[in-house]
Amino acid sequence: MEYISYNSCLTEQSAQIESLILSRDQRKAYGFPVQMKSQVYVQPCQYSSKVLFYTEYDNTRVCTRCQTVFEVERDGYQRIWGDSPVCQVANHGMYNFHIHTQQSVEVLKTFQRAPREDPSNQFMSRKLFALDVESVYTSHGQAVGRVTVVDQYGNVALDCFVKPKEIVYDYVTQYSGLTPEHLEYATETVESVREKIFQIINRRSILVGHALNGDLKNLGIVHSEVIDTSVIFSNNGRRPSLRDLASRYLNWSIQNSINGHCSYEDSIASLNLVYFAAENSHLLSPDFQKCSSLY
Repeated sequence: MEYISYNSCLTEQSAQIESLILSRDQRKAYGFPVQMKSQVYVQPCQYSSKVLFYTEYDNTRVCTRCQTVFEVERDGYQRIWGDSPVCQVANHGMYNFHIHTQQSVEVLKTFQRAPREDPSNQFMSRKLFALDVESVYTSHGQAVGRVTVVDQYGNVALDCFVKPKEIVYDYVTQYSGLTPEHLEYATETVESVREKIFQIINRRSILVGHALNGDLKNLGIVHSEVIDTSVIFSNNGRRPSLRDLASRYLNWSIQNSINGHCSYEDSIASLNLVYFAAENSHLLSPDFQKCSSLY
């Protein structure tokens, strides 16, 4: 991989990088957690499921694979009845369980923001940090399995495996790169990882990622300074994949391993795409071309 010169881009293109930060309206439209007064909201977007949360007495879920509406126990547990297939998708085989990404609406009350800027963390302000999360599917839905954060120079700031609270039904290794061995001895929880992230960033740090809205939702983080490479690049109204963007603009080949995706590789790709975008605003979606042309 040929890396973009971080130092020169940070020095010469800082204003252009700032112009790539999503506005509040854009964050709402693209499904980012947004705080309004004392409450957190996550709005479905064109790329996500229309049903993101369930209420206390709602025991129905929508399968991410086959789109079937199915029922779970009162506590959210999905029971597996023997080996009989209940989920079938063309070219993806048959499964005796469903998968879903819905969360309890109550979890929104636990979302947190990074620390405010103060003299002790001021050095973090306006710094870029690329974040990527890999997930698995459990008896109760999607769960975080690995979190990677790299700083604006591509150095690893955080990389850890996370132990799901529930039984893992599917490691989706072909996408997540995660296996039972990775999580067997993991000790981190979503809450502990979130605290570690908050030791790296403050509210004025800039988080970078691809489809970052989903990662922040799964981590329970509300952050206003975000750049999402799936949003800033134009793709005829469709969400471009990170793999395609990296191939097209960086001449990188990523996500090709039979072992699945790598959160470090993906975070580095997102970071380099932001630097590329800052120097090539004509390739961005119209909203961001307009912003970049002001500088």
